Amino acid sequence: MNNFLKKMVDQGFMTEGQGNYIEESIMRKDCLIISGHRGWGILPLMAAAGAVAKGSFKIKQVKGFEDLKEETDYFLIADLADIDYAKLIADAIKAPNSSFIGLKDPDHPYSILKILGDVYKADGPTAKVLQVLECAKINDEKKLSKITQITMNENGKLAKVDFKE
Repeated sequence: MNNFLKKMVDQGFMTEGQGNYIEESIMRKDCLIISGHRGWGILPLMAAAGAVAKGSFKIKQVKGFEDLKEETDYFLIADLADIDYAKLIADAIKAPNSSFIGLKDPDHPYSILKILGDVYKADGPTAKVLQVLECAKINDEKKLSKITQITMNENGKLAKVDFKE
């Protein structure tokens, strides 16, 4: 397991199974959306996921829509202000031959399912696999509480499967 993810396992933020699943997801070039409040560990998890991606793939830090036009394996869409973040996520889903790691928090609220529906209406089905990593505070401890995989079939129907150890 990657050292950055192993450190989060050792700190009790996630289980070893979750860490392995995240690393395998990145190696398959799945898209990751890290969800939760800032105080719940979303930024360290994003940094760890970005480090895993950077170890094997070409990555591009996104600061605006123009960056999505560049060829890369992974887009890192971090904490951006004064931008339509939901549109940025939608455009990242539409970007060919690339994946992304992004946030979903109170400063960047959007509906993942609505975005996927809009993408389907505009461009047809996407073959991209999204992994939603939900962070929470449980008994005053930051934890990765849930991982949900979202896929779309050729008719635009979404399937959600929760990771189980």
